[in-house]
Amino acid sequence: MKLTYFGHCAFRWETPGGVTVMADPYRNQAGRYWFTRLFPDVHCDLGLISHAHFDHDAADRLPEAASVLRMPGEFAVSDLQIRGIGDFHSGPSRLSDFPNVMFRLEVDGVSFLHIGDNRVDWPPEVARSVGDVDVLMVTVDDSIHLLTYDEVDGLVDRLQPRVVVPMHYAIPGITSAECELLPPEQWLERQQTVRCIDSCQAEFTSTALPSSTEVWLFQPAPESLSAPEIGP
Repeated sequence: MKLTYFGHCAFRWETPGGVTVMADPYRNQAGRYWFTRLFPDVHCDLGLISHAHFDHDAADRLPEAASVLRMPGEFAVSDLQIRGIGDFHSGPSRLSDFPNVMFRLEVDGVSFLHIGDNRVDWPPEVARSVGDVDVLMVTVDDSIHLLTYDEVDGLVDRLQPRVVVPMHYAIPGITSAECELLPPEQWLERQQTVRCIDSCQAEFTSTALPSSTEVWLFQPAPESLSAPEIGP
């Protein structure tokens, strides 16, 4: 399984069987200039949208022929198993009943969980549906925009993933100062093992996962994969 990071919460999976899946492509909306470039034109067979917020739901940037999943449920495509797990957005009380779908993907014995902007205090039925996780994509930045450091660390302690991938933080060249997000530097300092990936991509196999939890910090996909810059 090859994983590519496009910044913010956008990831693409490419399975050994040739299936490509994109999660949470981003966009701006009127009065919310968060991103300095359009989401790139990249191939995918399937799009996953965790929730209907502008920084996660640029389905119009996906290929016209791509199918899009927004709802909970079980799906199978070639060698890929996908489970959409319905729960709720994290953050202030005004978001406490805002739907969010976490997506669990599994191929060749490696499981990934992309939480979108989900809360971490899951009810038992959600925890059972999540099950075991090898690679966790979790929202964290030093502005504490969504989850606190303790909430993130508590989720990692519960799931015990082999790899934790931070997302939803400020990235020069992609996010604008207007978004008020920050990098996750202070949170990273709290972690025991941090691996800085020199690329936007990494490959995962069940036999080559770390023996204990590591944080992997990806570089975002380069400009060559991106659309032209845009202004506020």
